[in-house]
Amino acid sequence: MIGRFVTLAILLAAGYWYWSGPYQQQRNPDAQQQLEQAIEGMRECIRGKNYKSGATGVIEGDPEQICAEKFNLYLYEGEWRSSQ
Repeated sequence: MIGRFVTLAILLAAGYWYWSGPYQQQRNPDAQQQLEQAIEGMRECIRGKNYKSGATGVIEGDPEQICAEKFNLYLYEGEWRSSQ
C-alpha cells in the first residue's frame, strides 16, 4: 500500500516538474529563445534566397535585407537583434 502511494507521489511530482518547467518553456519561450529561433530562421531564409538566385539567375534583392524584414531583425555591431 505504501509502495503504491510512493510510486504515485513520484509520478505526480515528475509530471508537475515537467509541466512547470520544460513544457512551459516550450510553449512560452523567453526573449533570448525567440531571438535564437529568429536568427536560425534568418539563416535558412538567406540560404534559400541564395540558392534560388543561383539556380534561376533571378535576383530579388539583398537576401539579408529581405530576410531581416521578414523576421523583424536588424544588424547592430555585427550581431542580429530583434526589433520587437
